[in-house]
Amino acid sequence: CFSKSLKPSYPCCKNDKVVYVDKSGEWGIENGKWCGIGNGYDPSNTCFSLALGYPCCQSCKVLYTDKSGDWGVENKKWCGIKDSCASPIENP
Repeated sequence: CFSKSLKPSYPCCKNDKVVYVDKSGEWGIENGKWCGIGNGYDPSNTCFSLALGYPCCQSCKVLYTDKSGDWGVENKKWCGIKDSCASPIENP
């Protein structure tokens, strides 16, 4: 997993329960210590809501925005808009 190659190095998680997401990737906690989940940051598969217990949306349709990020609804349930949906900032 990605966290073994970081400095300092962190172990890989045995489970896939995401509690935090940053530019390095998805993180979990096992035995009271941080551990990495998966192969690292992938904007096509990552969203802020994973750490909040909500899945990522498959679409990029934003229905609501709060301090956490952009939200959508799929299958009548809230989901987080993926990082890959972010529009590039255009220069004036």
